[in-house]
Amino acid sequence: MARWVVKKRVLIVMLSLLLLIPAGYGMNHTRINYDILAYLPERLPSVQGQNILNQAFGYGGTGILMLKNKSDVEAEALKERLEQIDGVEAVTWISDLADLAVPREFLPAELIDQFYADDGTLMQIQFQEEAASLKTDRAVREIKAVLGPDAYFAGTPPMLAELRAQLESEMPLYSLAAVLFTLVLLGLTLPSFLLPVLILLSIGVAIVYNLGLSYYLGGSMSYITAAVAGALQLGVTMDFSIFLVHRYAEERRTKDKESAMADAIRHTAQAILTSAATAIAGFLAMTAMALGIGGDLGMTMARGVFISVLMILTLLPSLILIFEPWIERFQHRTFVPDFDALARRIVRHHKPIFGLFLLLFIPAWIGYASVDVVYDIDRLMPKNLPAIQNLEAIRRVFPSTESAFLIMDDTLSASERTHIVKQIETLDGVRRVIGLDTLIDPTVPEAFVPENVKAMFAQDRYNLSMIQLTYGAYDERTTRMIEAAEAIIRPYAGHAYLTGQAVLQNDLVTTVQDDSRRVDLISIVAIFWIILIAFRSLALPIVLVGSIELAILFNLGLDFYLGRSMPFIGTFAIGAIQLGSTINYAILLVTRFKEELARQETKDPKAAMARAVSASGGAILSSALALFAAVIGIWMVTDISLLGDLTFMIARGALISLTVIVFLLPAVLLTLSGFIARTTVGWPKQPS
Repeated sequence: MARWVVKKRVLIVMLSLLLLIPAGYGMNHTRINYDILAYLPERLPSVQGQNILNQAFGYGGTGILMLKNKSDVEAEALKERLEQIDGVEAVTWISDLADLAVPREFLPAELIDQFYADDGTLMQIQFQEEAASLKTDRAVREIKAVLGPDAYFAGTPPMLAELRAQLESEMPLYSLAAVLFTLVLLGLTLPSFLLPVLILLSIGVAIVYNLGLSYYLGGSMSYITAAVAGALQLGVTMDFSIFLVHRYAEERRTKDKESAMADAIRHTAQAILTSAATAIAGFLAMTAMALGIGGDLGMTMARGVFISVLMILTLLPSLILIFEPWIERFQHRTFVPDFDALARRIVRHHKPIFGLFLLLFIPAWIGYASVDVVYDIDRLMPKNLPAIQNLEAIRRVFPSTESAFLIMDDTLSASERTHIVKQIETLDGVRRVIGLDTLIDPTVPEAFVPENVKAMFAQDRYNLSMIQLTYGAYDERTTRMIEAAEAIIRPYAGHAYLTGQAVLQNDLVTTVQDDSRRVDLISIVAIFWIILIAFRSLALPIVLVGSIELAILFNLGLDFYLGRSMPFIGTFAIGAIQLGSTINYAILLVTRFKEELARQETKDPKAAMARAVSASGGAILSSALALFAAVIGIWMVTDISLLGDLTFMIARGALISLTVIVFLLPAVLLTLSGFIARTTVGWPKQPS
């Protein structure tokens, strides 16, 4: 293959450029999903209930609108105008349940409290499609154009529409920041100003291929994947290209360029493929999640690493050979720190450092177990979004805007439905339950029930009740109420469903907690086996995975000591990403340590480790800084807390892994060198 790449370099470049056309089309036409709750598994009763709510009652996304200082006549006129907008299914207000001509003092108090408070009145807007759809997005923009002053529009549909607009404006800046920071880093560490451009071009082509494939393979991706996948793919796979460039420079000293490149590809392919396998394993672990966003990000990144490897072993060598005269013309001095002094100190004090390594697990675990995890999606959104600001304004007037929905099919009798509602009404956290059975006296014949009321609460074979909640969606009392309500309807499983935003968000918490444990276990086991097979060792997988796990625990737990909260996505994404992408640093150090042991006649582990740290320290530093540089720009640019916190933790994790591998791992390997030699096939024998 290596010879073929060298001979067909012009063809490879031409084909790579041609394939950018369909890839670019796919990337520009991939649908971006902004609704995290849409990734909850279909097996959940809350998701099944939401599907019934959408299909039978026309509840797609739901927004809330508060009007201040408006008469009932003005509010009713606006309601009718909003209902004419394409994409709006219905606007629910008090006029749907009572005649506006009837004085308020003659209406039920719970009805008045639901729609009026102080000088404000509240409406609920149901959309025809889900909150994140393009049709809903267009409807939201039309609604905003219609609303005048003293109108506060909030809820998931306007929040996602505003998030879409903000992300679309920020994403070009993410790419620009990643490119600029990476160019600076590579410009300092590589011997030619042209090499960074060629590396970025090769990986950039791989990124376009990867993101474009999403369109042809499924047509959509989450906004988190769309925002971070390109930068993360660049950061994780950049060190593969650095391996190739350094080996080519070494081979080029004694060979012509074609022979040197062929040998460079052959000698680095195994190291690149092993490193890629660990990264892919970490990302694929996320596909085991029940929450679909993990599979979306994990599969996209695993595919991206594979495509990057193909480009680094084909397109990058082709570009280097074609542009070699210009590479030599723009050569300069590199700026890589010397690790000799550090290596000598680590070797001299390896036993105390090994003790420190073991002790550090204690604070790392305490922080990891104690950190506050944020599941509230509203808290993770930009505070400058009008929908977030409007929601705060609405809650000052209507403290409880949260609601859940109870759906029961026609297999339940009227008495069973009434019994369930009565039980739920007694739960702490429930303000009231509003439904056909609570609004209309059961003795009233069905023919006398107004059609608009019937349409709101009874469709097809389903009966709907709205449960107004006393507390917020993430309040512990709401969680207990939801659990109690689910216990009440459990005997009617398959025929009664509890759903709505608060219930779905509660299921998000339990799903993520289960997923985090599963992803951590799978990624650790998968990478353990890869290292075991690659090194034919029992000890090295334990040592290497343990070292990165210490770095991961510190990364996840550091926010506890800093008094910060961690976004829920960090609980499952950081472990898999950091383990898969930074275990390569440890593999590089161990490989060089083994080589140095084999070279020495005395087989002195201390001398071998000093040489290994000195020789590999620069490459490990470059790899860690490459990941840091690729993603830190997103944190610097974005106002979206979820993306900023995630990318900051990835960047921070790269530096923490760097610190553990360079400062602590050498001491661990030296202290356990005898154990490693006895449990590793082919490990250089040490003098007794």
